[in-house]
This record gives sequence, C-alpha cells and structure tokens, in this order.
Amino acid sequence: MDPTPVITRGHNVAVFVPPVPGAALAYVQQIVRRTLVLTADADRAAVFGDEGLAVSGLERAARRLAAGAAQRVFAGASDALALLRRSALKPADFGAIVIAWPEQLDEEGTEALEAIMAEADKEAQRIILTAEPGPELETLIERYAFKAMPFGFPPAEPPALWAPPAPIGPARYVIARPGQFPEVQRRVLDAVNPDHDEDLVVAPCPASRAEAGAAAGRTGGGQPPVFVIEAHQLRWLRSLFSPLSPLPLPTALDVLEQRSEAVRARLARVAEREDLDRELFLIGPLLERFDPALLAAAALRLAGGIGQPARVQVATAPEAAARAEIPSYAKIWVGVGRKDGAKPGDLVAVLAKEAKVPADAIGKIEMRDLFCLVEVRPEHAPLAVRGLTGIVLRGRRLVARVDRGPGPGPGRPPRRS
Repeated sequence: MDPTPVITRGHNVAVFVPPVPGAALAYVQQIVRRTLVLTADADRAAVFGDEGLAVSGLERAARRLAAGAAQRVFAGASDALALLRRSALKPADFGAIVIAWPEQLDEEGTEALEAIMAEADKEAQRIILTAEPGPELETLIERYAFKAMPFGFPPAEPPALWAPPAPIGPARYVIARPGQFPEVQRRVLDAVNPDHDEDLVVAPCPASRAEAGAAAGRTGGGQPPVFVIEAHQLRWLRSLFSPLSPLPLPTALDVLEQRSEAVRARLARVAEREDLDRELFLIGPLLERFDPALLAAAALRLAGGIGQPARVQVATAPEAAARAEIPSYAKIWVGVGRKDGAKPGDLVAVLAKEAKVPADAIGKIEMRDLFCLVEVRPEHAPLAVRGLTGIVLRGRRLVARVDRGPGPGPGRPPRRS
C-alpha cells in the first residue's frame, strides 16, 4: 500500500525505507507542511542539500535560518539540538517532523532527539523512516509518533507459504563515506581493470530491489556489480544479493610500496649501467664518516624522495626570525570564570562541539575568578572565538576574543582578575 495519500493528509506514519537518501526523499517531498528532517549526522543531512537547508556548519545554518524560514530543514540530531540551544532553530515552528533512520543514531544522537521532540508542536505530523523494524521501533513510535500507520514492513508472522524474495545474484561492495563515490569508482576501475570500463557496473547503494536488479542486469564480461555504500547500508544490500563479498582496494601503503619498488628498479638500472665515477669522487670523503646506506638515503631525499619532485626551501634570516617569534598557541579570553562555576572541561566540550575545534588543537586552559584563558592553535583562533561567542555556559552568555596580553590597549578595557 502506498503511504503517499496518508502523508499528504498529514497523518503520522512509519514507513519501511531502504537506508538510501533517494528512497526517503520521495516521501519527504509529499509533505505539505514546513518540515524538519532529523538524521544521524551532518554527512547524512548534507546529501539532501538540493531539497532545502542542509545543516553542515552551525554558524552558516544559524545565519540562514535567521534570514528566512526554509520550507525544509535537514539536520543531524546533535546539530539540531545545538541550534536549538542557540535559539536559532525552534522545533515548534515546524508542522512536520521526520525521523530518518533512527537506528543509526548513537547515544548522543538519541539524547538529542529526545530533547528536540520535547520542544516540537504536539500537533505536528510525525513520520518515521526506518530500515530496521522490531521492538525498538515500536517503542519509538509509541514515544514520538503515536498511532502512526505502518507501511511496507515485512510481516511479523509470515504466512505458512510465504518466502522471502530470492537473491538477485552475486555482488561486491566497497564501504566509503558520503560524497566519495567518484573517487572510489575510479579506484575500483583501477583495481579490477576490466577490458572495457562499461563491462563493470560501479553504482551507489540501490534505493529499491528493482534498481538493484537493473544494475545487475547491466553487467558484462562476467563481472558482478560493485556497489559503493556506507556501513549502515550493508544489511540492506545483503537482503538483495548473495553471495555478497567486499572488494579490497589498494591502501595508501600498497600504493607507496608500488612506488618504492619502481624507485628501487630505477636505482638498480643506474648502478648497473651508468658511469658513476664523478658521483663516487664527490661522496668519497663522506664514506669515512657515514654508512653508505645512509648516504644513499640522503641522496634519494635530495632527489625528491619517492615519486616526488625535488624541492629545497631555504629561509632567509629575517624569515627564520619571524617564524621563531610565532607562538605555538594563541590565547582566547573568555568571559566566564571560577566564580561562575565554570570548569576546563566545560570549555573543552563547547570548543569541540560548538566551535568544531579539534581536540589536539586545544592547549592549556587557565581558570581565573571572572574569566579564563584558553590556548588554541593559531589557525583555529578565529573559529574558537566565533564558536564561543554567544554560547550560554553556566548561566552566562559568553564573550570571547583573542587575548593580546595584560595591557589595556586602545579601545579595550583592562583585564579583570
């Protein structure tokens, strides 16, 4: 039974949907109300970018939400909660909430989903799209989409003569991240090396059994199709194909070994066939000080290494002095301190989650009574200032700026201690 008419009329539904964005989009497009689609993370939200506002960065999303009401907003549950805490996203303003593949949510995402749904309009339409029926789904429906009508799920108690569909045939797969399909497709063709590229079907995860069958039907030369999928799509692919096996691709180490072997072969040819008297005269004095193998490695480095062009950079004295003066960390002044109950862990959490500053770019955090100084790598300082400013922590709305030292400076108030 097609759920489209029920969705259009605004009823709550739960639909069995393969974990492929195209399969979900067909239902999202039928919703007539303003819609918030919650996914497991920003990568899965980004694939819907052509259909509305896909949240990939909090600052940009907050600005676009403030500029106007997007008809459809796609966001990872944790990102949606971060925007809610900034008052940039209001779940109650949406007439429909779609929970896309809740089985992919981790613990943090599950907690974020609960917080978002608590702020949603009680009369809003609720739609759950899932590829994994079971008791957990029933609990989710009971909590967030009461009395949702189910569509497309396999029978809980199959009839006596019922049998699952037969496998389409053999296939192979490669697991990759969203957006990597063109690169992985090229690597697959290089690894398999078919007589003609058209003989090998390399396709993204099929959105339906019919699409999977069509891909298998296009294969030539006896090669089973290769599907480039995300990890959570593997169970769906296994329900379609058998035998299903991974296709190993050369790793970076494999590529390096191939290049190394080529360099060794070239070195052997030069040593065997060319006159090296002049070079031996040049390095003769060094043979008394260094191992010959070490000298050979140094010569290879000067020649540009393995498969790389030679490149020698010499810094002038002023440049070297300027580089020596660059601090390894920049200090960020943040207007919250010990008397506010703030702790270093609070700042680390905000920097990592809100400002997206990598953990290895955060240095020492010095807590004072009324403020704190946070060390970050210089290249992350602007990102840290933007991410911290405006966040509410321990009841205080934060103000952050790059610290210039204890002096007041023009237009800057003296530092309080």
